[in-house]
Amino acid sequence: MKSILLCLLLLALVNAGQAQDRIALLRDTTRLGISPYALQQRYPSTHARITARPGSMTSSKPGAFDNKGKQFLDTLNAVQQRFFRFIDARKKRLPVLGLVVETQEYVNADGTYDQVLCHFLTDTLSSEQELACLTLLAEWYAANPFPLKSKAGFWRQSHTQLGSTKQKRKIIRGPGTINTLATARQTDRPDTVKVLALNQLDLVSIPDIVYRFPNLEELDLSTNQLTQLPARLTSDLPRLRRLSVLRNDIPDDSVFFTKNKHLTALNLQGNKLTRIPSSVQLNRKLESLWMGNNNLSELNTRPLHSLRRLNDLNLYNAGLSRIPASIKRLRHLTVLDLYYNKLTTLPKQLGKLKRLDQLALAYNDLTELPPALAKLKRLQQLYAHHNRISQLPPAFTRLRNLQKLDLGNNWITVAPPVLASLPALSDLDIAGNNLQEFPTVLFSIKPLKRVYLGSNPLFGQEAMSSPYAPQIRQLQARQTEVFY
Repeated sequence: MKSILLCLLLLALVNAGQAQDRIALLRDTTRLGISPYALQQRYPSTHARITARPGSMTSSKPGAFDNKGKQFLDTLNAVQQRFFRFIDARKKRLPVLGLVVETQEYVNADGTYDQVLCHFLTDTLSSEQELACLTLLAEWYAANPFPLKSKAGFWRQSHTQLGSTKQKRKIIRGPGTINTLATARQTDRPDTVKVLALNQLDLVSIPDIVYRFPNLEELDLSTNQLTQLPARLTSDLPRLRRLSVLRNDIPDDSVFFTKNKHLTALNLQGNKLTRIPSSVQLNRKLESLWMGNNNLSELNTRPLHSLRRLNDLNLYNAGLSRIPASIKRLRHLTVLDLYYNKLTTLPKQLGKLKRLDQLALAYNDLTELPPALAKLKRLQQLYAHHNRISQLPPAFTRLRNLQKLDLGNNWITVAPPVLASLPALSDLDIAGNNLQEFPTVLFSIKPLKRVYLGSNPLFGQEAMSSPYAPQIRQLQARQTEVFY
């Protein structure tokens, strides 16, 4: 019966004109006359593979994206995010939430799918349930060709979760803390409550019970289904200092505040915002603003210009392709997080943030860091890994307080000479680059305590069997931890 149903599925997909792609269960490949081995010989893998045969030398088979590694990873990440949204919008059609499927995708040069082989990592699905899952996957593959083209196509294997199971609620406990609506209603001492944790309760609006607590300092409304942030929160809770609406459904023009001097930390991450709400500026003593995991069309800094205490700005995975020159107006920042954006350049005005001590630029598409960053004399931590940086500006000698520098997974072929002029550098990561020779500049960095060198061509398969083993031991003798 199961085989008949799956055959009917394939026939239905063809008849409906849904697919240039074809989808089947891995266990049925023999019956269907599909050879995974032949497909893997026909299509290159995404990246080069090392193979070894008895009695012969090892050889490397080129990959489809050997010269486009970061572009491929960025594209894959975007595809996965779209897939998760696709599944989430259709989760009612899934017979089981949280099901993990192993897939082998064989992709044509134009991005369409030649063949997709699936294996569900469970043995409890009925034929009808498998049919429902395969139908949904077929719709995805038919409508969403892989956007990055290749000369000969490629194949890849992955494990993907179909829908997310409801996470166990994180219970926050402590003195003066209430974590359920029932307890909030029952307490006869609302004046003693300082923390109200109503996270993960499937709330679609903020319950009036919140306003029972005149001395409330922290309100956690994360992971609900809120679509509005009412001004009443700041007007009726005069001692509220920390507010989190992380992972809700709040859109633009639905965030309201009254002018206040008590809110210091605001977490708006993971909502449906495309800009920083203008009402944020009414929180006159705001110190920390987290806007990550929203899809910001641009970075409108105007609502932040008057916030003289704002020192922590989180824009993690915010969809930004540029940072405006107006960033210089945020001169009180000490921490700026720009992880996982689409930045190709940085404005020289970043150098105006004279109080900055931590700057995170990882997972962008930067080819260089501007010399203006050398003006950040208080900078202690710089994270620039997973970019396309090949060198550092000589002006970086002025970064006298830089202690941690992460340049891993970039395009560095020769270690930047300027490293020798950083008198406070104790932690350096240059792993995952293209270093061909041992970076002797490391011996000139006197305070160096840790250095990461792994995944560079100079070592080959085993660092301590390479010609550079003596240099590694020399560093270790100086009490420097070497990770390779």
